[in-house]
Amino acid sequence: MNVSIIICTYNRAESLRETLLAMRQVFIPAGLQCELLVVDNASTDNTKEVVESAHLPHLLVRYIHETKRGKCHAYNTGMAQAQGDILLWTDDDVRPPQNWIEGMCRPILSGEFHAVAGGVKMAPHLERPWMTMMHRSWLAETTRLDAESPEDMVGANMAFSKQVLSKVPAFDTELGPGALGFADDSLFSCQLKLAGYHIASALDVVVEHHFDPSRLLRSNFLDLAKKFGRTQAYVYYHWQHNVIPLPHLRMNKRILQLAVQVVAHPKDSRISEGISPAEAELQREFHFYKQYLVERKRPHNYQKFGLVKLPLSE
Repeated sequence: MNVSIIICTYNRAESLRETLLAMRQVFIPAGLQCELLVVDNASTDNTKEVVESAHLPHLLVRYIHETKRGKCHAYNTGMAQAQGDILLWTDDDVRPPQNWIEGMCRPILSGEFHAVAGGVKMAPHLERPWMTMMHRSWLAETTRLDAESPEDMVGANMAFSKQVLSKVPAFDTELGPGALGFADDSLFSCQLKLAGYHIASALDVVVEHHFDPSRLLRSNFLDLAKKFGRTQAYVYYHWQHNVIPLPHLRMNKRILQLAVQVVAHPKDSRISEGISPAEAELQREFHFYKQYLVERKRPHNYQKFGLVKLPLSE
């Protein structure tokens, strides 16, 4: 059985270097042959040199260049180029545990599952006392997922059989980093489940997330709220075919509520890190309705709960 490990990266050469170093201590189980594909999403730094200088004797390392910006373009290129029967995904800023490959591939190798949701936890030096479940979820931790039956997979630690591509062939390139921001992995997960595939829980197989500390800033959480709202509106309209009555009114109501929030809690807007969950939710909802007004002018990109994007929307 062959396994393709896929990392999609953009302008994070030094972080990627540390992730590749961490790959040295990952154990490859007997009977598995593994390759590592690094898909460079048109980086302008020294990503190519970092990949080509990586010394991983137990892994065949392949550098792939994808010129179309957007992580989902890189995802789809990685899937097309992968030679493995199992596709194992992670990011360029994580540290996998020694048992990572075995733990993530076991449910698929058993024949019982076709997809696996792994665990993601932020590095200890990034932990803050103000963090709630919302903050952790927005920073890609998997503590929100049901340990028995995960709702979806997080791209920093997920795996699936290449067989699933016969029914769900691609990630939506209008979603994810470099496009609307998020929901690429969650929509793909929902489509897998509707196609009849089951997602196994391997949340105890945890990768450690070493993201840049700037992601803790209030300004970043405001950006996250915008991206979550926009991507949720896209899925809500194009995939779920939901209709929102009076969206202009709902958006304007959120504007007023945000103004009240600023007056009632003036200190919240002056903090350097984090954001209050109440403000974050109002920001997300505002951007949701704003994006919905944009998306509803377009034809639907999917049949309702479709597995494949409609040709005219590509």
